[in-house]
Amino acid sequence: MDHETLISRIEIAAELGVQSQTIAHWERAGWFPRPKMQLSLKRIYYDRAEVKTALAARAMRTPRIAWGA
Repeated sequence: MDHETLISRIEIAAELGVQSQTIAHWERAGWFPRPKMQLSLKRIYYDRAEVKTALAARAMRTPRIAWGA
């Protein structure tokens, strides 16, 4: 695997506007993919395609409330 196919937990969190601990929580909850590589406690990498698939599946399952509608 190379940089093109991997994305770090910190990058995912930044793109989604959440804390990296949230990504770890989602992983423990079972709907987010497991890391493909862990170099240290902070350098954790996931397969980009698996992350994209998991987020798309989650978005389809999670109803959104339209506040103020």
